[in-house]
Amino acid sequence: METEQQAPHPHGMLSIIIPAFNEGHHIHANLVQVCETLKELDFEAIVVDDGSGDNTFEESQRAVTGGLPVRAVQQTVNRGKGAALFYGFEFAKGEYIAFLDADLEIHPQYVKKFLQRLQETDADLVIGTKVPKLGQMPVLRRVMSLVYREFVSLLFGLSLRETQTGIKLFRREVLEDCIPRLRVSRFAFDVELMVAAARFGYRIVEFPVEVGFSRKSSLQRIRPRQIAGQLWDTLLIYSMASFWNWFQPGPWTKMWMLAFVLGIFLLGIGVAKLITPIILAPALKQMVYYLFLQFLPRTLRDILLVIAGGGLMLVSLNELNKSLLNAFARLDRGDLSGIFRSNKTPNRKPRDEHERQD
Repeated sequence: METEQQAPHPHGMLSIIIPAFNEGHHIHANLVQVCETLKELDFEAIVVDDGSGDNTFEESQRAVTGGLPVRAVQQTVNRGKGAALFYGFEFAKGEYIAFLDADLEIHPQYVKKFLQRLQETDADLVIGTKVPKLGQMPVLRRVMSLVYREFVSLLFGLSLRETQTGIKLFRREVLEDCIPRLRVSRFAFDVELMVAAARFGYRIVEFPVEVGFSRKSSLQRIRPRQIAGQLWDTLLIYSMASFWNWFQPGPWTKMWMLAFVLGIFLLGIGVAKLITPIILAPALKQMVYYLFLQFLPRTLRDILLVIAGGGLMLVSLNELNKSLLNAFARLDRGDLSGIFRSNKTPNRKPRDEHERQD
């Protein structure tokens, strides 16, 4: 039987931030379990009651008065999980900061494993990748997670298998750099945090975690409003993280952008008119017949061509956005390409890669 390796003691204190919303029925028992699991470490647990309507805060305070290394803080209104975590960070004293969900669907023993992986790989943050017990994760939730992961990868180029898992471990400076720049606090705050960390050049490592879905239906927490909120927040993050938000074009620049698009449109019409006689030549007529879907009813054909053209344009603009951001993030190489860029050398060497660790 495989034995669990003892995690090396970190050189510095660990702060575990636990956001809680209406978790009063088990928060005290879960805090006891966290403290018992991590008792050999120098740590503190910070519980953030995110405007609960039950006795979450009182039960958390009971753990404090019981002598556990716990601090309970409270937000009077519900502001979202991200806001709760970031508020808890204001009270954290540790050199290492862990995020852990209050329901303990992910066992706190993984905090020790994350510390070990952080030190072994010299990473800046470790994030969990869900490995559900066989048959426990509903198929619909698994499909939704997969689709969302691919969507995030397309938009931001993050080569991560998971961003939403409720356990993460950071070196303190990662959050000190990233949190002041974050604007999303509810549905997709994890994505914004990962994008910020990646753009700062921090090294991200993934670690598989087994998730136990203890509730009767884990889909009870996934409602259409939450799905819509997740999508909206993700698109908002994309807008805020885009080249155009950084560029902030003025009215004249926007006018020239519109003029450029109009020029492409007029050029396309003109070129199409000029090459029509060539395209209709017998040798190419059959190829054009299939290429432009002329075998379909006209209305359906036009709709499909609009969808294909619009989709190609959106994908191209997304890839151009990534290329522009990468170009402006490069250091001055001492040639003409860097003449308008800062010559200041960053304090630390940037890292490009996001390494996966299984």
